[in-house]
Amino acid sequence: MTEKPADNDQTPAETIDAVPAAVSSTGSSAPATGTDPLPPETRTSGWLGPTALVLALAAVVLSGWAWYSSNVSGRLELGRELGRAEGINRELERLVDNQQDMADSLAALRGQAEDDRRTLEATLAATSRSQAALDTLEAQQSANRKQVQQELAILAASVEDTRRQMGTVQDDWVLEEVAQLLLLANQRLALVGDVVLASRALALADDRLQSLAGPQLLKVRRALKAEQAALAQLPKVDVDGLALTLAALIEQVGELPLKGDEDRPAWQVPADAAALTAAPETSPDAAGNDNSLAQVGRKVLDDLSDLVRVRRVDQTRVPKLTDAQRFLAYENLRLHLLSAQFVLLRRQPVLFKENLRQARQWLARYFEPVNVTGDYDASLVALQNQPLVVTLPDISGSLVLLQAEIQRREAAQ
Repeated sequence: MTEKPADNDQTPAETIDAVPAAVSSTGSSAPATGTDPLPPETRTSGWLGPTALVLALAAVVLSGWAWYSSNVSGRLELGRELGRAEGINRELERLVDNQQDMADSLAALRGQAEDDRRTLEATLAATSRSQAALDTLEAQQSANRKQVQQELAILAASVEDTRRQMGTVQDDWVLEEVAQLLLLANQRLALVGDVVLASRALALADDRLQSLAGPQLLKVRRALKAEQAALAQLPKVDVDGLALTLAALIEQVGELPLKGDEDRPAWQVPADAAALTAAPETSPDAAGNDNSLAQVGRKVLDDLSDLVRVRRVDQTRVPKLTDAQRFLAYENLRLHLLSAQFVLLRRQPVLFKENLRQARQWLARYFEPVNVTGDYDASLVALQNQPLVVTLPDISGSLVLLQAEIQRREAAQ
């Protein structure tokens, strides 16, 4: 802002105009001649003029300085105020923009809060419905549990009544089970000769009878113990091992040599090649036609000697078998061994030994008597000498006693 000058201050123009007037008034009062002395008032007015002039100039300078200061400082101050106002305006605009952004963010937050509120309300509603359904389900389960407990109590009472009524029937079932075990042991021992299975069946029957009481059952158990001891004293026959040995021998049949396979002529180097190798090198010119004729004659004689071969044979040899005969020889031996394996599993010792005897005869008739065949025949002899006949004991006494006890109980009921 600019400051107005005071009303009592003179302008520079008024001060300059006052200086000539003072000078003119001073000059008009001076005498015409320069030699006359001036009175004291005149001398005093003479130094007042320059002083006034200096004062006027000072006043002009001061007034110019005041004017400059007032105008320039006011402009500068105005510029500063305008800059400050512009800065304030920019800050105000920035604050307005920030306020707008904050308003937008606040609106977004309000919208998100509203969405969250709706979601929370929906979740709470679903939770309330789930809680209600859970309460209903718990009530239904409680009712079902009570009903099941009542039914179980009724069923337990019925089972208890049935158990009391079936006390004797259960013992009868155990006795029937033991009877079936004893019958199985007798059948396996009599029909197949399976001592192992018969012993296991007797042991199971004895274990089942331990849960029952009665003097008649003690007799049955005493007979069972005697029968188990009789089966334990029987010699062990490794039928499975013998069957596996026969299976291994059957697999080795194809490796045995047939008669005639070992009787092959020794192939020799051709006579012409041997002659060419042994003959020394001679020049055709030196040998002449005599050497050529000798070589031709020697070759003819060698060819004639190859046509006829004379050998000494001490015994009659079996001619070499054809492919069909070789197949039949091998398969017939396999058939005898398979039959022996089958009757071994059926516990028929007579047929087992007969099949091994026929296999040995076939082996000696059609196979070459070499070390391999001898070892094979020794294996068959070892199998043939295995003891398979075992006198089986009678284990039907316990079964007879048990059947008599079952009949007695049925008659008592």
